[in-house]
Amino acid sequence: MKIAANTRLLTALTGVLFATGLIHSSNAQADSAPSMSDVATDASLASTVPKFYRDRGELVAGANPDIAPIKFIDEDGKISGFTPELLSAAAKVLGLNVRLTQASFDALVPGLSAGRFDVLLSLADFKSRHSAVTFVDYLNMGETVVATPSSKVALRSLEEMCGLQVAVPKGSGTIPEGGRISEKCVQEGKPAVTMATYPDSNMALLSVTTGASQVAWVDSPTGYYNAQKFPAKYKVIYFTYKAPYGIGFGPDEKGKQLATAMQKALLKLQKDGVYDALLKKWALSPKDAKPQFPINGAQL
Repeated sequence: MKIAANTRLLTALTGVLFATGLIHSSNAQADSAPSMSDVATDASLASTVPKFYRDRGELVAGANPDIAPIKFIDEDGKISGFTPELLSAAAKVLGLNVRLTQASFDALVPGLSAGRFDVLLSLADFKSRHSAVTFVDYLNMGETVVATPSSKVALRSLEEMCGLQVAVPKGSGTIPEGGRISEKCVQEGKPAVTMATYPDSNMALLSVTTGASQVAWVDSPTGYYNAQKFPAKYKVIYFTYKAPYGIGFGPDEKGKQLATAMQKALLKLQKDGVYDALLKKWALSPKDAKPQFPINGAQL
């Protein structure tokens, strides 16, 4: 498999991002949902938060806001979306505030390990990540392969990507999977997959519109949202379920205790109707809900 980091294109692509509206995705918002003032602190649940966080009163959350409507930069330049709202509501149940900090995808787990972040928004929950991250799963999600509407590329499986130029976000789980697929292609006498890495999903998608890549391999919320919002630029040509989205916490005892407290707060939000209301607000399908919020519930 050939992998290229297309840093020389980034300056040009960034300028086009603002022109196409892919960075500021304020139109992802839908109907109103309960405001934060409707969410009350539960003293019993707040007492289960590790003392370190209770004393500080704040969680520092690292986020790569490139997946509308899950997490994105709104027209005011703030991190917005379903997951930031859900985390903020759950934190309030626990008597905590949330400070959202923007970071690249590949800086999230190292930032958690180094103590720069207390929480990560959000990551696909794979078993291979459990040594570094404790997950509280909150959505069922998959992966999409996206092309331009005029593309002749058609896929019945990911194994049919032989010979394609594929754009992927830097640090994503699609990179090793693409390597496996490419090796299989070569073993069968077919062309290898050429994968180009970009800083985030927006850049990967934009490389398709500029012709730098034939397809982009991105998380399904990004793929479907952009195909719906920009039908003249994108179409989803393949979907596969992969792993749940999880809010990430540290793998140490303190992180696991915080994850358990957060799980209980999320269950309360679900019982009170806040979780379902936020799904509706951000136009997410109820079939993608994970209302039991399992900890490290990955099957892959």
